[in-house]
Amino acid sequence: MKKTILSIITTILLTASVFALPGFTSFIPDSAGEYVYYRDTSFNRESYIGILGYDNSTIQIRYIAPENETEKLPKKDISILITVDPKADVWTMTGEKIVSTIIPDSDDVDIVNYLHDILYEFSARRISQVAVESDKVTIDQDYAQFGGKVAITFDARIPLFNIRSIANDKGEKVFDCITIGTIKSSEDKTFEGFSGIKTLKSDVQKETKKTAKPLVCKFENRSVTLDESWEQKMENFWTLGNDSLITMSVLPKVSENKTLNDLYVQRKLLESTEGSYTDFQNCEITYTQAKDSYKLVSTSYFPESNTTVNIIKILTRNKDGGFDYFSISTYQTAYLKNPSYFDKIVKSYK
Repeated sequence: MKKTILSIITTILLTASVFALPGFTSFIPDSAGEYVYYRDTSFNRESYIGILGYDNSTIQIRYIAPENETEKLPKKDISILITVDPKADVWTMTGEKIVSTIIPDSDDVDIVNYLHDILYEFSARRISQVAVESDKVTIDQDYAQFGGKVAITFDARIPLFNIRSIANDKGEKVFDCITIGTIKSSEDKTFEGFSGIKTLKSDVQKETKKTAKPLVCKFENRSVTLDESWEQKMENFWTLGNDSLITMSVLPKVSENKTLNDLYVQRKLLESTEGSYTDFQNCEITYTQAKDSYKLVSTSYFPESNTTVNIIKILTRNKDGGFDYFSISTYQTAYLKNPSYFDKIVKSYK
């Protein structure tokens, strides 16, 4: 089984290394190493802003603009390591280190100042919001950096400042979260390696019908109908060659607060894993009240192999307050050869 597929599996654990940024307390505590990337359209070229939290006093912010061969624009990559006073009620910088090359007398200096302003403004606007305890809290504000009147949408699942998007007075998103994640160690280069999420061609191909004998696979009190093409690797783990894998497990309850529990689990399941980037901007989350069940549909991009994986995860609340968990991860190229085959598998889960 290829590493890119295996890295999709996520274990939900409430880590002890949590922290809070100055001036407010997040509904979902941030963990060391969590980050968020935004698409920023205030620039005249494709641009992204990334923010990484090491702890309650150390933040890294990064501007990345990929190389544009058509416009003959070289890649621009600017990162700043910033320390703040964790006991202050407002954003109070205590030090900074520019960890990239800055070209004097260029727009690099303006970008550095812009990154400072982003952190200051995000902190002030998050502090003034007070409570963000759902997946959507939208407020109207004036924000000169983004053209004046804007609508800022907060989402508790977004790490650090909980800002998901900023839309102008025409409803156009000028600043939008495109991925979230956690780096696991100093060797994990996922944050610094980000340069956008490539959207691969997704045309459905002519389907190849499968005629293998159906096979019901069970784990605990749940089941899914596969066929003899699948190989069981572990008690709760099945693979279809190198094309797809299925896991079933049980995720423990992490909080007595149901809303906090559910949003926390969603955040962790949608975070990018090492070497890949979940397309948070286009993920779909649906809730079925009758089953007390969530369905998360997303894609994950692996730049090293230039591949995309389609992922469907189903969370169904169990009697202990946690979730029965089902996940199917399939290379997009394999899925598009036979979408109805994989969709039927998802529908068979019960």
